[in-house]
Amino acid sequence: MGDAVSYRSAVTDQAAQTRQGVRGVSRVLAAAVLAVVLGLVILVLALYLARRQLAREAVTDWLRARGIASETSFEEIGPGRLVGRVRIGPAVAPDLVVERAEVTYSLSGLIAGKGVQVTSVRLTRPVLRASWRAGRFSLGALDPLIAEMRKRPPTPGAPSPAVALEQGRLLLATDYGPLQASLDAAIRDGRLVSLDATTAPARLTRGHNLADLGAARLKARVEGGRLEAQLNLPFHALDADGATARDGLLTAGFQGVYPDLARPLAAQGALRAALSARAVLAGGTRTEAVQLTALAPDLAWRRDGGDRVAGGLKLAADLHGLAVSDLHLASAAGDLAGSFSLGRETRLDLVGAAEGRGAWTGLGLSTKEDSAEIAAVKRGVRAFRVSLQGLALGAGPQGLAVRLTAPARLLPDGGGEVRLTPAGAGWRLTSSGGGLPVVTADVRRASFIHSGLVAEGSAKAVLSIGPLEKANFDAAGTLRIANGVTSLTASRCADVSAAKVELGQNDVEALQTRVCPAGGALLTLGAGGWAFHGRAEGARAAVPFLQARLAQGAGRVSLADRGGALGADLQIASAEVHDTADKPRFHPVLIAGRVGLAHDLWSGGLDVKRPSKSGPVLAHAVLRHEGRSGAGGVEITTPRLAFAPGGLQPAELSPLAEPLGTAVQGEAAFTGGFRWTKDGATSSGELDVPGLDFKSPAGQVTGLSGHVRFTSLAPLIAPPGQVLKARRIDAVLPLTDLSTTFALEEKALVVTGGQAATGGGLVKVERLAIPLVADQPIQGVLDLQGVQLHDLVEASPFGDRVDLDARVSGHVPFEVQGDKVRVSGGDLHAIAPGRLSISRTALASVSAQGSVQAPAAAAQAVEFTDTFTDFAYQALENLAFDKLDAGLNTRANGRLGVLFHIVGYHDPPKPQEIRISLWDLVRKKFMGRKLPLPSGTGVDLTLDTTLNLDDLLKDYADFERLRSSPPVQR
Repeated sequence: MGDAVSYRSAVTDQAAQTRQGVRGVSRVLAAAVLAVVLGLVILVLALYLARRQLAREAVTDWLRARGIASETSFEEIGPGRLVGRVRIGPAVAPDLVVERAEVTYSLSGLIAGKGVQVTSVRLTRPVLRASWRAGRFSLGALDPLIAEMRKRPPTPGAPSPAVALEQGRLLLATDYGPLQASLDAAIRDGRLVSLDATTAPARLTRGHNLADLGAARLKARVEGGRLEAQLNLPFHALDADGATARDGLLTAGFQGVYPDLARPLAAQGALRAALSARAVLAGGTRTEAVQLTALAPDLAWRRDGGDRVAGGLKLAADLHGLAVSDLHLASAAGDLAGSFSLGRETRLDLVGAAEGRGAWTGLGLSTKEDSAEIAAVKRGVRAFRVSLQGLALGAGPQGLAVRLTAPARLLPDGGGEVRLTPAGAGWRLTSSGGGLPVVTADVRRASFIHSGLVAEGSAKAVLSIGPLEKANFDAAGTLRIANGVTSLTASRCADVSAAKVELGQNDVEALQTRVCPAGGALLTLGAGGWAFHGRAEGARAAVPFLQARLAQGAGRVSLADRGGALGADLQIASAEVHDTADKPRFHPVLIAGRVGLAHDLWSGGLDVKRPSKSGPVLAHAVLRHEGRSGAGGVEITTPRLAFAPGGLQPAELSPLAEPLGTAVQGEAAFTGGFRWTKDGATSSGELDVPGLDFKSPAGQVTGLSGHVRFTSLAPLIAPPGQVLKARRIDAVLPLTDLSTTFALEEKALVVTGGQAATGGGLVKVERLAIPLVADQPIQGVLDLQGVQLHDLVEASPFGDRVDLDARVSGHVPFEVQGDKVRVSGGDLHAIAPGRLSISRTALASVSAQGSVQAPAAAAQAVEFTDTFTDFAYQALENLAFDKLDAGLNTRANGRLGVLFHIVGYHDPPKPQEIRISLWDLVRKKFMGRKLPLPSGTGVDLTLDTTLNLDDLLKDYADFERLRSSPPVQR
């Protein structure tokens, strides 16, 4: 017992009401019993106290002398015997009537001056009228007589007469109604010898209190100084302060020493009492049958220092059909033993055990929507056995105390165990086995209330509930169990996580959040279901089928299950949505709105905004999901979004729009959505671009327009045949009337056709694949048809050293890896005569092969010397060609190799010719001299050169960025 932890019950209003109800029933019952017993005892006591006065004075004269109206008639008067009839009080309603009074007396004491000595009194059919009102007992006209007799001391040594009452009646008037009793009694030597009292059935009422009593009987016998008494009190109904009982019986028996009020130990013995009743109702608790027994085997009544009754006590209780709201106990029984004390100090110390079988129907029947843990809980609470093998009850000035000295166990018929164990300064509750959820709860303090229990502490649980699978709960607060309803009022935010929110094949995963109190109970169980209400903070989860995740969610959460029908109300104040696709489709956004569940249908609307929470709504999403079929979807619609420099930009919405830059002007709109079934999810959408102007890496784009249809949004896929158009791109070589046909695949943007007008010709895209995954190259093929290259060369970094007038067609396969461009097998050829002029400074390293046909003045061929290298330089400075072919291939060192084959003639601005003497020609003195290449000299030239294309493109990109950047403020 020393290690038991005591829990004192709080004295609450509800507990006070319960005790007041019990006291009300007790008062009605006590009024009935005490009125009968007390009236009879007082009647006997009055006769006992008057025994000496009866011996000295005649009854009638004695009463008249005290102003008490009376009437006396005698049948027999003799020297030792008197027989007659006595009436005391008014004739209409006398307080006492004795039909036959037989008094025997002795006159021997007259000579000694002791008066008449009464030796016996026998009263036949006496009728006594009394009242008990406002807590005061009265015998009417007899009250002053009894008061006077109490003041007179008894004559020393005077013998006590023998008193006998036969067929006596008591008529008791009370605040609750009349009560009648009949009795027979015998008194010898001033001590009770026998008593047999019976009350007539009575119906006592006052306000809402009722005692419908049967015939009660009290029997007492004294033999050899020992008292044996037995009380039987049946009742048909007891109602007091909301507590009722039907068809019951109270029995009590005492065996022990006859009370002696002159001794410190006034009495001792054994008391046994039993109470049985059916249809007991108190504070919402209903019981079909109650059987209570109490045994005090060593009861002692002590009077030293004040009256005190104490002794050992054994209690046994047997209940059947107990019900508190949804809790039903088919049977419950308990045995307690210990000691008690009443009087100067009220004390109760009992220990024992209790067991019962019952069911709780508050969660309803299992449904197919229940998780395994919830189904196990519902099965478990519908049929279980409860065992308390270490129960201790104590009472004192501080109230009632309940202690556990051994674990309390709840054992469901389906397996598993719920255990309540003393732990430190409180209790620990655990559940395990049988498919039950794993729960650990630490209870710091517990108290009994009206028809229930209140406990404070913390709890951790792992279970699946509603759509939450493998959820973890960590909460603290006050647990209240009353009237079949269990509720948890949180004292702090509860940590909640779940491996999955089950939505068929479209689950939400890795849910984590804090749920804080929002007024009222956080969790309620009972009335055929459960309810969960709170305020969510810091919610986050993954939504794989949308390729998205939620973060920093906040709002109010309400979930409820009534009879297997789940309902929900989610008020989302704000939540971040992040894209988790390999190639992100959108930047993080905020959503806010409301989603509800009713009749197995999820529905709601959400507004989408930028993370700053300012600015207009970017999109509106409408959600619909049918829980039974698992089908649903979310439809997303944007208004016509207006883009402007300094305002909203497409790059703020999607990484896919970053190539458009930050100076986009125009409009765009999107409609689309996700649809799902139990088998999976689909999505689609349409992007409408009426017109956009923006600065691209290639140059300013004007009038981009088109309508793109997506057959999937996760991943983002558009079927072949999508078309975008642009009026103009101001690139190195300006492009007009641009049109592109493309498809967006899961891993690449594939351009299957497109063309643009430039340089008087067309540039066509034969094939272009732009990967959407990292570390993959861009691959494509360009076809040029009659494109004039003059403007392209003029705008290039080497335009000041090269002049080219050439209309070409060709085929250029290319690949881009990072910032490196590679060309393989490209070819260009001129489709019309043209001119080429390359300054010597641009030809620092030239490898030239070919021939120069000497003018007719030269009689013979000459050796190839540096003079002819100089002729090649001159030819390239002013070359008119009829044929130009160029092969393009990236070399091993990454430079672009261009192999020209040019057939034409030297065409300088001014005619040129060579003049040398015959002697110099014979002696070859002209060799090594700089000679002018004659005009019209034919040229058949192969020129192999390389360009650092990567650096050229980088320089151009840097130039474009600088040109499009805002001016620097100085």
